[in-house]
Amino acid sequence: MDIIITIQHAANVHFFKHVVRELETADHDVHVFAREKGVAGRLLDAYDIDHELLCGEPDGWIGLGLTQLSYEVRLLRRARAIDPAYIVSSHGIAATHVATLVGAESHVYIDTETAVNTGNRLTLPFADALYTPESFREEYGDNHVTYSGYHELAYLHPDRFEPDPSVLRRNGVDPDERYAVLRFGAWNGNHDVGKAGISPEGRREIVDVLAADGQVYVSVEGDGPIPGGSESLPVPPEAFHHLLAFADIVVGEVATTTLEAGVLGTPTVRISPFAGSNEMGKFRELEEYGLVQSFHTTREAEGIEAIERLYRDPDAAETWADRRETLLEETIDVSEYVLSQLLEDGSEPIPGTQEWSKPEPDGGEHGEPISNR
Repeated sequence: MDIIITIQHAANVHFFKHVVRELETADHDVHVFAREKGVAGRLLDAYDIDHELLCGEPDGWIGLGLTQLSYEVRLLRRARAIDPAYIVSSHGIAATHVATLVGAESHVYIDTETAVNTGNRLTLPFADALYTPESFREEYGDNHVTYSGYHELAYLHPDRFEPDPSVLRRNGVDPDERYAVLRFGAWNGNHDVGKAGISPEGRREIVDVLAADGQVYVSVEGDGPIPGGSESLPVPPEAFHHLLAFADIVVGEVATTTLEAGVLGTPTVRISPFAGSNEMGKFRELEEYGLVQSFHTTREAEGIEAIERLYRDPDAAETWADRRETLLEETIDVSEYVLSQLLEDGSEPIPGTQEWSKPEPDGGEHGEPISNR
């Protein structure tokens, strides 16, 4: 089969990297198209994934719309030439539109509710199959299928990733010494309008608290300034998850990093304008597992107190490791699940997932997914 996979964000690279390799190993023709966002292009290069960048990063809100239009037009041209059976994406607006126009099956994996990511409204009406974690809080009818896992378990499941201390040592980090990782957002995405993260004073206070007992590494989206007393990330983007895995604590505003840290069993605190009463289902569930503590930005002071308590807790690492084991017992390897939805030999349901009537391999009519919603 010819299969197109689209990349809109660095997290998409991680989500699909094992899927791309295994599809290619099975002699399918995989065509990866991307729009530049953060380090997406660098990650694709680092993982040696053959791809084509169709557009760069937008400049401002007007540029965002123009970039999206250019991306869709260019993707449509490529897809018409390829005539794929499937177009697969994660939160991919263009992918579903183009699939409709070229007669391909569109498989979309999303994990952020429309109440938070309004871009879903431009995606979901065109999706042939919508896949979400079971924690997802919205329902979208017969074509909506849920599975036991999170996007991050496509690449951080223990069958896919093993933290390697030698990776850190090669980059000048001693994994046995105490250190913290902080991840701050740029707040310029299409779902960030009117939102802001931790205050500048709060960022400085967090660094002061953590730097008193270890090194503090900070990553800021968009290459913004980092607070005094901290250092930039000491590892390349492709080694970031090793840094998260051995950290004593991770603090973040950005959803993906805090989810990754929690899934890895690293003590994690999130302070975000998206936390609270309208919380995303994935964070509600990880809070129930005890893997991520979330605070709305209006509760910034409480969040900072929680950070200090957690960093001083000598049992935190063991506690989080036990909680992670519970999580892994109840979830699946999501890369394997994605593959099972595309390959004939994956027609048998994976334990912990819902049964799915397989699409025809030539991209014809697909059976209806069975949803428990």
